[in-house]
Amino acid sequence: MNPKEQAEIVRLGSVHNVEPDVVAGMIERGLTVDQASKEILDIVGKRASAGRPTTQAPAEVVLTEKEQKEYRIQRGIMTLVTNEENGRRENCFELEVSEQVEKSLPSTLKRHGGLFVPYKLGIDGALAAQAERAIGRDMAFRAGLDSKTTGSGKELVFIEPGSFIEYLYNRMLVKQFGAQTLSGLQSNISFPKQTGKSTGSWVAENPGTDVGETAPTLGSITMSPKTRQSSSSYSRQLLAQGVVDVDMMIRNDLAKDSALALDAAALTGDGTNNSPTGIMSYTGVQSYVLKNDAGNGAQPVWDDVVLMEEMVEDVNADELGVFGWVTVPGIKARLKLTAKLGNTMAIPVWEPGNTVDGIQAGATNQLPKNLTKGAGTNLAPLIYGCFGTLMIGLWGNGYELVVDPYRLKKQGMIELTTFVMCDVGIRQAPAFVVAKYCSK
Repeated sequence: MNPKEQAEIVRLGSVHNVEPDVVAGMIERGLTVDQASKEILDIVGKRASAGRPTTQAPAEVVLTEKEQKEYRIQRGIMTLVTNEENGRRENCFELEVSEQVEKSLPSTLKRHGGLFVPYKLGIDGALAAQAERAIGRDMAFRAGLDSKTTGSGKELVFIEPGSFIEYLYNRMLVKQFGAQTLSGLQSNISFPKQTGKSTGSWVAENPGTDVGETAPTLGSITMSPKTRQSSSSYSRQLLAQGVVDVDMMIRNDLAKDSALALDAAALTGDGTNNSPTGIMSYTGVQSYVLKNDAGNGAQPVWDDVVLMEEMVEDVNADELGVFGWVTVPGIKARLKLTAKLGNTMAIPVWEPGNTVDGIQAGATNQLPKNLTKGAGTNLAPLIYGCFGTLMIGLWGNGYELVVDPYRLKKQGMIELTTFVMCDVGIRQAPAFVVAKYCSK
């Protein structure tokens, strides 16, 4: 099953409010979209026949095309500023939307008195040209995919740039490599997983004794909301402009920090100080020592690529989905200079088109470059794995934006602080292999 089919099953489950662990089970069983759709409709039908509501969570906040044209995050910000400074309670369209988004958040999650902005807030196609000038063409088209060829990414072109969650996707390398996103979450979620299997034995036709019973062992993966907070400041004059370019720039700025933070957390988060746990610290992820590492780290070679892929196959994880290679720019450069085999053609390990052994590969500065081992310094990781088993959870249908007109008032600036509730989980940790100590 490819990531696009997985995403469609997750979307169908979300639309019909099917429990995330049930949806995850459908994906784990390898159901097609049609098969999953039938099961989901079955679940909805059983709810109706039992007299239970078919929806269990607040509806997603979706704006009409006209409402999207009218929405201006600047206006919401400036209305909050006016209310705060003058002790009034003026209303605007953005504050009405904010109230609807707030209702989608679990009552247990803390509020900060700010403006709630929908994750899936877009602008209409007629404004795309202005948006491109403000945020760049990469926000309209998903990076790393061929937008011209059917089957090579054309279906994933973003026709209406402007959505906060689309900004997240464009900025996050793990998302581009297939990580799944679950938005609109209401509480802690748990995904069951099988950690062992039933066993049997060969017996005679009439063995005379019962075969010993064994059952599969089960575990679970739990995700709970973690708060990501970031701040930026804008001048009053800029926020008062009320034009699309400025509005898009603000949305892009707010999303950029959250996207980079989520991407880094998914790769390197250590789980401390209420932060998510990412691939490099996740229990069950496989560790690999480079072939030429004598205790101080080493330069990766072709043999290491083959052996890391073998580790995934040894645990039967090679059929879970789309795989990828991720490292830092320096290791990417080293692999471009390293031949696969000692032949006269000297084909590099890092192939043209950003692939390694025909598998998608990417470099990011989100990974550390200063690791040490023995006398080795400035070492960096090389990660191979199935990013389709990586999950990004977003709670509620939007993020909170707290407006502070006072802290920087002498500079004529207004401080904006975002609060995003999120977490990271890996459904099949052995599907990842990390070579932690690579040198250039």
